[in-house]
Amino acid sequence: MLNLIRMNLYRFFKEKGYIALIIIMLCTVLISSIAIELNTSEAVVTEYVDENGSTVRSVEWSNEETGDSVKVSSEADISFGQLFIEIMGGGVLVMIVGIFAIIYSDNERKFGFVKNLTVRKSERVAVFAAKAVPVFLFTLFTMIAAMIGIYLGSLLIAPVPFGDLNQFMAYFGVQLLLSTAYGIFSLALYELIRREVVTVIIIIFSSLGLVSQLVQLLEAGLVEIGLCSEAFMEKFEISQHFLEVRSSAIQLGDVSGGRPCAVIIAIIGMAVYLVAGMILYRKKDVV
Repeated sequence: MLNLIRMNLYRFFKEKGYIALIIIMLCTVLISSIAIELNTSEAVVTEYVDENGSTVRSVEWSNEETGDSVKVSSEADISFGQLFIEIMGGGVLVMIVGIFAIIYSDNERKFGFVKNLTVRKSERVAVFAAKAVPVFLFTLFTMIAAMIGIYLGSLLIAPVPFGDLNQFMAYFGVQLLLSTAYGIFSLALYELIRREVVTVIIIIFSSLGLVSQLVQLLEAGLVEIGLCSEAFMEKFEISQHFLEVRSSAIQLGDVSGGRPCAVIIAIIGMAVYLVAGMILYRKKDVV
């Protein structure tokens, strides 16, 4: 098992395309901030107290060439962690991780890595399980790259306070678990379908929440025809427990505030999809 993990780590760090994808995400976030900075002369930041007694920060950008100006107001307690949530919670992270897992598995077959493994069916489970390690590392590096990009971008426009470090680290850890579980789900889905394009399309639809919305419509239909009560469906709503839904719904303070539901879903998801993937990998032909 340790040799398989080392082989997967070697493949991960040797394949420059995966590292380039992480760098591209960092640069995309950073360049977006630089573009705003280059197109505006300066940002004027003011604070005031609204009618409810809340302190509000007002940021105004003006363009000297066109004379246009953009003014944005937000509560003064906005933090780096909240900006990070806006980026990570939109489905982009799980989509990138899922696509990486599919490409990683597909390249494994195309370039002969699996073909050279003469292992018995009973030992194939370890081959699949070892692929979860590069998925975890890719998720971690992608989140760190996004964090660096967002931080540098915020410095260029309007610096914001970092916020509660404990809450941020709790969110970071739970988001890492959820996204890794989604990556393992993508590995298992690829082993089931064995078609890269089809699997990628499903992952894109799923990460955007379209699959959960279809399930939500099905749940509403069951209530409408009387097979389930509305109270029962609100309590056991399956569509709200999908990994991509939890990834977009989790907020700062959820875990530290005594709401570990997302952690439980992530752990169960990793266990279920690992077992499912190992069974598929063992049952089906390797190539």
